[in-house]
Amino acid sequence: MKAKDIMNCFFVECLISDSADTIKNKMLEAQSDFALVVDKHGKYMGIIYANAVFRWHNMSHSCADLFEAMPSILEDADLKAVHDNYKSVIPVVNKDQYPVGIIQMKEIFDLWQSEQKENNYQKKGPSSRSAKYTIDDIVGHTHAIMSLKERIISAAKVKSTVLIMGETGVGKELVAQAIANLSARRFKSFVRINCAAIPESLLESELFGYEAGAYTGALKGGNLGKFEIADGGTILLDEIGDMQLVMQAKILRVLQEREIEKIGGRYPIPVDVRIIAATHADLDRMMNENTFRHDLYYRLNVIPIHIPPLRDHIEDIEALFLYFMEKCSIEMEIEIPTVESGVFEMLSHYHWPGNIRELKNLVEMLAASSNGRITKGMLSSYFTDKMDLHDSNENYLKLNAFEAEREMILKYLKVHDNNKNKVADVLGISRSTLYNKLKRYQIK
Repeated sequence: MKAKDIMNCFFVECLISDSADTIKNKMLEAQSDFALVVDKHGKYMGIIYANAVFRWHNMSHSCADLFEAMPSILEDADLKAVHDNYKSVIPVVNKDQYPVGIIQMKEIFDLWQSEQKENNYQKKGPSSRSAKYTIDDIVGHTHAIMSLKERIISAAKVKSTVLIMGETGVGKELVAQAIANLSARRFKSFVRINCAAIPESLLESELFGYEAGAYTGALKGGNLGKFEIADGGTILLDEIGDMQLVMQAKILRVLQEREIEKIGGRYPIPVDVRIIAATHADLDRMMNENTFRHDLYYRLNVIPIHIPPLRDHIEDIEALFLYFMEKCSIEMEIEIPTVESGVFEMLSHYHWPGNIRELKNLVEMLAASSNGRITKGMLSSYFTDKMDLHDSNENYLKLNAFEAEREMILKYLKVHDNNKNKVADVLGISRSTLYNKLKRYQIK
């Protein structure tokens, strides 16, 4: 594992010329007991600790009199490079010697402990794995996306409950995992449960588990619930707006008391879990209709994060398209197709009711059906036949790439009276490739 995989990007930085008084104020404001020292060009020089600052009587003295020239580690260096010369904090720098993060020795110890317990975590099942996605997987450079990233970073610094809101397909789980991966719980379990996908009668046992003999058909030794699996880590309650009122009351108790009660259990079990909830539902309307508890809403909505729909940051379409195309090409083991001029403009005029998930599915379909080139003709059958795509109220994109490709070929054969030369030209593929596709999809 590399240093950049576990480093914390939040740290106090001071100039070598700063006075002890200036450094003291920086540490107090950030509630940190150390700061990284940089020269006038911003390059790393060493560490200054709070005890050195606070025992210095003359607060006008500069940092140069107080700091320690502690060795740093490169962000791409293996953690095995950590040696006995390091103290409680390891500064992390890039190749140009600019500080980019810090690693607490305790984090390395925790990581070692986690590896020692790997077999125990595996026994809990796949849902006990750490979060997969990071903030770097959130693609875009518009103000909307940069503001979203700022909210994620702020949420990761604290332990408070987060409520993620946004339309279907905007990436609510991605944001939740990004928060978990930036937080102090990033080496612990990240557990997701879709509250809308599990019947109400089973949701309680899924969340809280049950004791042996709790009901007919229960496992002999009982079963762990998602909250126990996530103990010490983070749990994502996805689509919490679909949760019934009875279960909402039980979740409220977990938030208030930090404990759960298994089905058939005699005593409450304390849990240390950070809850992140996500929903596409209008919770304000649901509270007015008495289908969502007011007290639970206020407990969840400590840190609200609203993810904008794709139509509100349409300028990110090109970056997202190329990002997904590169990933699909790697997975399909094909060369990244070239993109015909005008394709991105065409994409920017669509209203994207399925948001980023819809765009991802489109890219997957295009990658599967391309012959090294993405053309405007390959897109046209999935959007309205009108030039102004904003007027369309339907989602013409089909989620299954092969069904979508077959439908596209059938449509163009009909439009061009079965003239295969014209169809191949519109699709941007050779006649022989078209014949292979006709054979594959059994189109006569």
